[in-house]
Amino acid sequence: MDAPNDRPWQRDYTIKQTLVLAEIPGLRIIDQTLSPGERVPWHLHPDSDDLFICLRGTFEIHEINPDKKTVLKALERHLVPKREPHMVLNASNDECQLLTVQPGNYDFRRLPKLDEKKGPGSN
Repeated sequence: MDAPNDRPWQRDYTIKQTLVLAEIPGLRIIDQTLSPGERVPWHLHPDSDDLFICLRGTFEIHEINPDKKTVLKALERHLVPKREPHMVLNASNDECQLLTVQPGNYDFRRLPKLDEKKGPGSN
């Protein structure tokens, strides 16, 4: 079995900046900045939720089961439960910054078939 992918920004995608603010067993908090058009590709986490908090700008969270798009503005938040496929997209013309709180055992499972099928920002 492969080791958990706990640093996906180092091998699965490129965005302007990712900072790990805190990390202990069972909890991680990361601060990410996305330039216009950048995205975190379709993926899921088998054993951790993603609680997104918008710090500045706006960004979109795309989910399936059911298909939906949530647009977050500064200080708004949204929870994506574990095992739910999702992607994050900066569809705006400005940078966005988000905080992601991840309770549980973190593992990033890329879903390339959804990238192909749904494309960026396709909800």
